[in-house]
Amino acid sequence: MELHGITGTLLRGVGVLVAAVVIRFLYRGYIERSRVRSLKAQGIPILPHSLLFGHLPIFGDFRAEHPPDVSIYVFHLWLAKNVKRYFPELDKLPPVIYLDLWPMADSLAPVVDPVAASQFTIVNSLPKSSGVADFMDPLTGNVDLVSSEGELWKKWRSRFSPGFSPRNLSALLPELIEEVQVFVNGLKSLAGKNGEWGPVFQLEEKTTNLTFDIIVRASVDLRLHEQSRPTPSPLKKALMEQLVFMGMTANAARVLPSFKMPWDYAAIKRNNRAIRDVLLPQIEEKLQSDFHTDQKKKTIVDLAIKYIDKDDPNASREKPDAEFVDRLIANLKSFIFAGHDTTSTTICYMMKELQDNPDCLEKLRAEHDSVLGPNPDDATNILTASPHVLYSLPYTLAVIKETLRLHPLAATVRSAKAAPGFSLTAPGSPLRYPMDGFGPWLAAPAVQRHPDYWPRPDAFLPGRWLAAEGDPLYAAREAWTPFSLGPRNCVGMELAMIELRLVAVLVARTFDVGEAWGKWDQRQGPKATPTHMVNGERLYGIGNGTVHPKDGMPVHVRLRA
Repeated sequence: MELHGITGTLLRGVGVLVAAVVIRFLYRGYIERSRVRSLKAQGIPILPHSLLFGHLPIFGDFRAEHPPDVSIYVFHLWLAKNVKRYFPELDKLPPVIYLDLWPMADSLAPVVDPVAASQFTIVNSLPKSSGVADFMDPLTGNVDLVSSEGELWKKWRSRFSPGFSPRNLSALLPELIEEVQVFVNGLKSLAGKNGEWGPVFQLEEKTTNLTFDIIVRASVDLRLHEQSRPTPSPLKKALMEQLVFMGMTANAARVLPSFKMPWDYAAIKRNNRAIRDVLLPQIEEKLQSDFHTDQKKKTIVDLAIKYIDKDDPNASREKPDAEFVDRLIANLKSFIFAGHDTTSTTICYMMKELQDNPDCLEKLRAEHDSVLGPNPDDATNILTASPHVLYSLPYTLAVIKETLRLHPLAATVRSAKAAPGFSLTAPGSPLRYPMDGFGPWLAAPAVQRHPDYWPRPDAFLPGRWLAAEGDPLYAAREAWTPFSLGPRNCVGMELAMIELRLVAVLVARTFDVGEAWGKWDQRQGPKATPTHMVNGERLYGIGNGTVHPKDGMPVHVRLRA
């Protein structure tokens, strides 16, 4: 009897616990669904909303109409093209779109109007979403510039900004040119003979190795030789494995969470140790060197180390605080991740746009002939001797900015809990858009193709960046957001722009670069996966975090006569 009594008590306890969990779950669902209904009652345009599923069916529609590996960033433009389907009373997307994703993910509010976006990135720089911290945690433990907040972020931003300044990066230009020249030589080895097209290869693989070499060299003056070694370096191997774990968070494109297993955490620890084993000796060497020698050339870490004595009177270059070193390594890892990832993909899309717009390619080549002389082989020596010439190429910069406009690869998401009562407004709308319970998300693809701000928004028109104010084609510069907006913009923007300029200058006049899907399909053989397409293109964005080109962008190259 006593045993039965204990068992009955335990069962009643379990029943009460289960009931409490179910009640809490249902109450949370009621709150989430009611919040959207309240917005609709205020006259705010709302996507078709289900009391049971919220806005998850919208993602079901998106998934049904796209390949399984498509990037979430395609969602914004797909929604804009289907505005009449989901907002029959509107001709274009509302400034703010509410997405009730409970219980699969935190609810989001993609913001497609740049003025509204500036209100949570510039006017009020809201803290980053917890999803950003979840994404970065396996790599950095959240003590990096991307995911940290408050005084920690301010302190380390001020430490790293000098290293990413145009002045400092110009001093490093010979080293950066050297790495890009390795990239050029690699393309020459893949070009066909006598002006013929060469074999197919994945351009992203080459650009990723290039940007890895550049960011590590600019950061700690270490040559990885990723572009010429037969297998990845221990640093790259560990980082690329870590990126897999970083992507194991809720993926809004699929609305399916992914969970880490115990052995995954062991692998994360092992990878971080491998990365540290490479970076720590470089840091220790710089700590022991005399900072005042070779004043003209300083790496990003050199300039960050300057702050040891300034920030902590009890620390020194000979014996720095362990926390300083740990956070320095964490930020280096975030730079290597961000510095290689988005830039390598942007190079791919720049080549894609120049392939599809031969008139723009000819204008680009003409500018290089005019500024750098008719012989492409002279460009390296000219830029090494006169780095300022790189900033005297307005059409080249226009090509880069237009590529980044059409192909943004990441965008900021801010916390839904950061500012209770916070609302957004947009030009031409009398409405206020409350953010309570919704994470403001800079919908960069939609912002940068917004028809109110960009004439001919889907066209690749570098000339818009050269047009004077008042010209119908004049670019809406406040709506250009590839590096985000406000104080939390990308600290590495200048380095990325220099890399893109160098690749454009040293590649455009030497090679023709073209997609080679036919050759790629032949190489995959009869068991190849289906030939997925988005908007009639084989090349589209994929990935769980930042955007990558489908299949690494298969291309072939030929030397220009």
